[in-house]
Amino acid sequence: MKRKTKTTRSKKKKSKKTQTSPLLKSIIFVLVLVIIGLGAFLGKLVYEKNQAQKELVKTKNTLTELKKKVTKLEKELKEKPKPTPTKPTHSEIADYKEASKVIMPPPPPKEEKPKPKVTKPILTNKPKLVIIIDDVSFSSHVRAIKSMPFKITPSFFPPNKMHPNTPIYAKEFKDYMVHVPMEAISWNKPELHTLKTTSTYLEIYETISKIKKEFPKVKFINNHTGSKFTSDLASMKKLFRVLEIENMGFVDSRTTPNSKAKEAQKSYNIPMYSRNIFIDNEENISYIHNQLRKAVRIAQKRGFAIAIGHPHKITFQALRSAKNILKNVEVVTIDELYKSKN
Repeated sequence: MKRKTKTTRSKKKKSKKTQTSPLLKSIIFVLVLVIIGLGAFLGKLVYEKNQAQKELVKTKNTLTELKKKVTKLEKELKEKPKPTPTKPTHSEIADYKEASKVIMPPPPPKEEKPKPKVTKPILTNKPKLVIIIDDVSFSSHVRAIKSMPFKITPSFFPPNKMHPNTPIYAKEFKDYMVHVPMEAISWNKPELHTLKTTSTYLEIYETISKIKKEFPKVKFINNHTGSKFTSDLASMKKLFRVLEIENMGFVDSRTTPNSKAKEAQKSYNIPMYSRNIFIDNEENISYIHNQLRKAVRIAQKRGFAIAIGHPHKITFQALRSAKNILKNVEVVTIDELYKSKN
């Protein structure tokens, strides 16, 4: 009986061992999977950490290179000698000085033609003086001109991104002009849409036609710089042909002693005048007053004169205090001068 019991117990133990063996295998399998997964995860973390460190090193190297370049540039700027400050000279004045240095070849001989009769201005008791202020661009210029004790003819730049509101400002005046940029012999700051000697007739027509639409009341234009353009007869003829179509006149700012404006006018029936004097080549009141006295003498001798200035504070200050200098002339706009002649 006892032997049976021992045998039975031995069989039961073997049976239990046989039953638990697959369970242990499963646990071991799961543990192996977990270990593999953790190993892969840790491997990924280590890889990403290494990559991040490489990127960090690369970024640090880039920043170091940039810092070296900035330091080098700063050193070069410090070592570069500062330019000697010079007194700014206005564009038309500088253009005239450069153009005066150019020796133009004499024109070919031409057949003498009878000069057309020039209608003299119908004057009142006093000679006429037109004072044009060029380069009008901003509301401060407009306010200064309107505060003058006599009539000033403002000449507005065509609108561009630097001064977009000039057509709006022009509406505040009965009479005004447009200051059209033209090619200079030597000027390194040309305005946008400058007329050039290489401009075709169509390009000139489109430019002037656009100006006429933007400034519908304009009767006269004058040139901004333009020493090269106005000394080229073919270019001036193209311009005058357009002005005749648009029923506009021309005031020659005379930025060159070699202007072909008068010669071009012989081919086209447009009203044309020429500047007699710049009033603010030097920006001081005494000089400007002296130039105005010269303009008055020219007007008294010829019946009228045209003076051109610029929207400097000192120019406006000098004009406000020039009433006594101008007492013997009638200061009129360019439109009024033209009407007095026709």
